[in-house]
Amino acid sequence: MKLIILHFLFLSWSAIGQNKIESFPNLISFVDPSFANSDNIFPLAFINIQLDSKNYKIPVSYSLLNDNNRNNFLNKSDNIDNYCFEVLKNGKCKPLFKKEALNLPTDWLKYLKKTKENYDRAKSIIDLNNYIKFLNKPKWWQDDATPMDAEGKPLLFICQLELKDITTDDCSLYIFFDKKRKLVRQIYQRD
Repeated sequence: MKLIILHFLFLSWSAIGQNKIESFPNLISFVDPSFANSDNIFPLAFINIQLDSKNYKIPVSYSLLNDNNRNNFLNKSDNIDNYCFEVLKNGKCKPLFKKEALNLPTDWLKYLKKTKENYDRAKSIIDLNNYIKFLNKPKWWQDDATPMDAEGKPLLFICQLELKDITTDDCSLYIFFDKKRKLVRQIYQRD
């Protein structure tokens, strides 16, 4: 029985064909140049995967965004806990929110400062391989929030990670990929 379960897990994992994790890339190599001077985008990793014999570089980040204006998100259903990045041909990503979403209210600046401190500390002491979980399906902290593509099919689940030790936010981050549109969807859930 154990052998059958291990074989099933291996087959599920090999369908994605995860190759390697590039931990804590610098912002300039991570994001489109128009966002490269942001203080609110914290690159966590590039996850190199292979799908259908093609390699993809999946960006994973934490972003501290302003939720005062829903018009700052380019996709109608996006918000500060559920938004997308476009994967660009040059290997970088482009957020699908306007730069104005990065303008934080004054009373949030203390959270930004603390997040920077935690992130900088984490980069030197944390092995992301111990935080990124490649599972067959997400272990949701709240209700199932699996995103769908334009045809109503679930997006491909890539991984999840808990951010408590990396940022000031006690949340779990879920990463999904829309191969057809080259979009990475990030969903945050909190206890």
